[in-house]
Amino acid sequence: MRLLPLSIALAVVAVLPALADDVPFAAPPLQGGHSSGNVASLGDIMGKIQLRHIKLWYAIKSKNWDLLDYELTQVRDSMENAVILYRNVPVEFIVAADKPLIALQEAVKVKEGARLERDFADLTAACNNCHKAAQIGFILIQTPTSSPFSDQKFQPTQK
Repeated sequence: MRLLPLSIALAVVAVLPALADDVPFAAPPLQGGHSSGNVASLGDIMGKIQLRHIKLWYAIKSKNWDLLDYELTQVRDSMENAVILYRNVPVEFIVAADKPLIALQEAVKVKEGARLERDFADLTAACNNCHKAAQIGFILIQTPTSSPFSDQKFQPTQK
């Protein structure tokens, strides 16, 4: 049952820093006719997800199963928050983003490393497809080429 909200959240990831007013589904939620000042913007939520996208890549490269599981959970939670707060995200984007995220989760569960890079590429493509549909195709996500997390060890610890 957690997969549907996760899927919804993933689709929202695709609209990353949707900061412009003309992005079709990035309008802030209204409370009493006014935008709530204490609700994170969709762009802020997506920015956090983008950072987790980078961490996912480095956890994949290191085959750090615990970190992968953790980061996928964090992505799911952020996406769920975005979907709850920004209910006008079209369902078709949610469905399109669902498959690669579920595939990543399944590969992590069975520790099938060969699938991870392919599933990650599919996730990245789903983000970019949603960006195009949201009229923010200039936000193009790619496989990371360097990490801003020089203070984090991605290699799994010995147990």
